[in-house]
Amino acid sequence: MKKIIKYRLHIALAICIAFVFTSCDLEPQDKFRFNPETVPQYTFGEKTPWEWLKTNPNDEFSLMIQAVELSDLVEEYSNKTDKRTYFLIKDEGFTKFNGILKREFGSDTLELTEVDPVKLRKILMYHILPQYVDQGPDNLLTLDFNYSFPTLTKDLGNPNMTINRDWNYVMQLNQDPNLGTGSKLTTDVKLHNYIFSNGNSVAHLTEGYARVEPFED
Repeated sequence: MKKIIKYRLHIALAICIAFVFTSCDLEPQDKFRFNPETVPQYTFGEKTPWEWLKTNPNDEFSLMIQAVELSDLVEEYSNKTDKRTYFLIKDEGFTKFNGILKREFGSDTLELTEVDPVKLRKILMYHILPQYVDQGPDNLLTLDFNYSFPTLTKDLGNPNMTINRDWNYVMQLNQDPNLGTGSKLTTDVKLHNYIFSNGNSVAHLTEGYARVEPFED
């Protein structure tokens, strides 16, 4: 019995020694490194944001299309020469509980044809910046820092928008804790860097909207 135990111990020891020497031949594995992508997702050449919106991608922009038309902003979204950043709002950004219809016009059951087009124009113009801002380090150099940008709106309570990007390079609108008096709304960008108008404009897609103060009637 002792001989059997001793034999088994020798076998186990031999296996361990063989494992140690063979494992030394294995190449060391690289450590996992997170490398977020900040390159443009889609480039559309000379196509304008309006031309792209009119195709109603994934059937998610019916209300945005209607809002642009009702606000008489087709020309602005068709701009091919000026530097622009557009935040394009999906339908749920209008209809959900914290959406535009409920927050700005009082009811999420309203039709866009029932709301004030002048106020609607102010909301959309707030989501346009008169400069090119993508998610890359040329514009948002420091992570988790709130950069302030002017908007195109004439609404006195909403002259600026702040933008930061988190560790995953997601752009966040109006996260600055010093912004506004408690009525601000924040939203994250869901899809970034849609390049239009021969590189003069960039669009980002959101499922909500942002503001500093409630928009003026």
